[in-house]
Amino acid sequence: MIVEIMPSLSASFRALKSRLSLFYLLAFLPLVPIEYFSYIMGRSVLSVLVPFYGFVLLFLKKDRLGQFSNPGLTQQVIGGASMVAGFLAYYLALQIRFSNFYEVGAAFYAIYIIGLFLAFFALPALKLSISVLFLVVAGGCSFYMGGWLEFYMEPLVPFFVQLMVSVLWVLGIPAFIQTPTMIMLETSRGFVPVVFEAGCVGIQSFLVFAVIVVITMMEEQASIPTRFLWSVGGVVGMFLMNILRVSMIAAVIYYFGYDRWGEIHSWIGYALFLLWLAVFLTLFSRREGIHARVQAWRQKL
Repeated sequence: MIVEIMPSLSASFRALKSRLSLFYLLAFLPLVPIEYFSYIMGRSVLSVLVPFYGFVLLFLKKDRLGQFSNPGLTQQVIGGASMVAGFLAYYLALQIRFSNFYEVGAAFYAIYIIGLFLAFFALPALKLSISVLFLVVAGGCSFYMGGWLEFYMEPLVPFFVQLMVSVLWVLGIPAFIQTPTMIMLETSRGFVPVVFEAGCVGIQSFLVFAVIVVITMMEEQASIPTRFLWSVGGVVGMFLMNILRVSMIAAVIYYFGYDRWGEIHSWIGYALFLLWLAVFLTLFSRREGIHARVQAWRQKL
């Protein structure tokens, strides 16, 4: 058994010593504690996951990165200094004022990634870091941008309430508007109130989805009209997912009361977001085949 394990361990160590493997290892390891601290200090799961999507995109570029030559000694020193500065500055800031500095982890990680590119590859490779840098910084900012936008979206809540009342009636759930931000569900146990706020509109998921879509479209070679139409379709789908989310929460309240609504409210939004993101990316990656099938179907008609 030991004889069989040793060759595989040796192969693993040899792979670790390769430039690309070490680069990806050093790129991934600091991201885990930074995003963990961000999550436990209040950021949403979605905004925490965005930088990891950036790392996946970076990993998909491994063949292109492997084509770049090694940097010169001066560039390696500058890159190494940037890595150390970005990494240490973040944890030093955490030690000084933990509650106020967790949100700048994305900025320090961006400095670290730039230094990592400079230390491992020739300068032209730095342009491949744009997508991951954008996702890391945008993912960190989306949580705070969403909170800021929710304040200005308060006037839209009554319109969203009217829309949800119509949707619930279509689903067979009797509901009527009690106040501009509250509906009443007519259940067998009596009337049950459901209060809406700006967060119910789903601005957080919209922002995170928009960030991912922007980078996805930048990475693709499709035409501008194609990217625009798919982006609009993705946003519309995200809006429908949010309506489905609120409808499911209201349905749980209607049938079971508030005893079980907390369970579904805490995870259903994340599940639907990831589901739609997976569906959207899958459909977009197969857009040429879908277009060919649509054209064939139109010709038959």
